[in-house]
Amino acid sequence: MVEGVPAYWLYGEQENGQFPDALHIETIVWRSERHRWRIKAHRHPQLLQFFIVAEGGGLARIDGEAHSLSPGTAISIPPLVIHEFHFDAGTNGYVASIAEGTLRRILRPELPVIMLQMSPSILNHDPSGPVFGTLMRQMQMAHEEFLGNQPGRQAALIAHAELIALGFARSADQTNSAVLDAHNPGVKLVKGFIECVEADFVRHKTVKEYAGQLGISPTHLRRTCCAILGYPALKVIHDRLLIEAKRKLIYTARPVSRIAFELGFEDAAYFARFFTERAGSSPSKFRARIGKSGNCPS
Repeated sequence: MVEGVPAYWLYGEQENGQFPDALHIETIVWRSERHRWRIKAHRHPQLLQFFIVAEGGGLARIDGEAHSLSPGTAISIPPLVIHEFHFDAGTNGYVASIAEGTLRRILRPELPVIMLQMSPSILNHDPSGPVFGTLMRQMQMAHEEFLGNQPGRQAALIAHAELIALGFARSADQTNSAVLDAHNPGVKLVKGFIECVEADFVRHKTVKEYAGQLGISPTHLRRTCCAILGYPALKVIHDRLLIEAKRKLIYTARPVSRIAFELGFEDAAYFARFFTERAGSSPSKFRARIGKSGNCPS
């Protein structure tokens, strides 16, 4: 966890109590205009968020990586991912927030929503094309239900939450036919593996250790990850460490040596080699580059 980056239920609203609805959905302009179109770096411990840009644009920074926004942009952000936005004045679209617990209750682990829980997805669709049109219609209908007070509102919001999550998962490039197969036992296995890594990544456990924890062979775990995710199990472990390293380098002022220690590395030199091989630059150069590029412009 990165200290100093605020955690909210919704932006500007401190994390306390319970998320009030199965689905919260609002227009981009509704909240952003009040904050002068700047949504500063923050995270949501228990929320998945889904953004679509229908008009305007701007810049997003998600876990330190900058992404331009334009009509047709669709973004899904899993829990705990640090994100910020600088929208051009007048930008509009929708932001849907769904409690992680809601999706766990209403979606089977085999469904492609598993992909939404792993890493952010930033896709640029043709704003006049069928894929983006479907996402827009789902958001518009959900927004109408959210603003209304019709009988069965909560049940309807749960249904809309499921449709939005599935719509974004289907549109994501990383979703493949294996994930869409509701009877594929490998998806449940991969989900369990990812949850184990999330809970214990700083211990640098091996693929063999995680396989033992799951009651399977290392070979089976490797093959299943390649089939479902398109890359091996070891990359899941390394990617999680790399994400946390980038967060700490960007959002804290800690020395690289301390970050290495916090992430379970034996020494700073080993951490530097690990980071450089996967990020393309040393930790210090990465931090300097991000610092020069700055956050989203104010």
